[in-house]
Amino acid sequence: MERRFAGVMLLVVGAVLALGALGLITISMYYLWPLFMIVPGILFHVRFFMFGGRDPGVLVPGGVLTVIGCLFLFCNLFGWGMLHGLWPIFVLAPAVGLFELYLFGGRNPGLLVPVTVLTLVAVVFLGFNALNGMFGGILGLVLVGVGAWVLFGRGGKKKDSFF
Repeated sequence: MERRFAGVMLLVVGAVLALGALGLITISMYYLWPLFMIVPGILFHVRFFMFGGRDPGVLVPGGVLTVIGCLFLFCNLFGWGMLHGLWPIFVLAPAVGLFELYLFGGRNPGLLVPVTVLTLVAVVFLGFNALNGMFGGILGLVLVGVGAWVLFGRGGKKKDSFF
């Protein structure tokens, strides 16, 4: 079954490339080159789900390739300046692959530690990037105010606790 699927994929890709070389169709790889990452990532998922769920380890590179390929496609379509704020997705990509391995590979709880750490790091830095500029200044002022209130302005009984 895998051999038949691989044969069909090679036949389709070869036919498209041959038609492009003959000038019968126009292929512009300027916008579509990220598909060379997205398609293998999806094929890793197809291989796992269509062929009995053997070898769940293929979900990790499948998740990484799909997420990074989608990021590159997004930046290719909307401008590479977007990557300046979206770079934490490179940290999130392995978390996606490892979470898929956790979900479909026996639910090993040890996988949740790197998934959680990578996801938190990516979300924190995506948040910092989103709040950069005016919103970052407002957030800074709010944090200074909350810090001053915690240190000096709280009424009531004093406790020996940290807060």
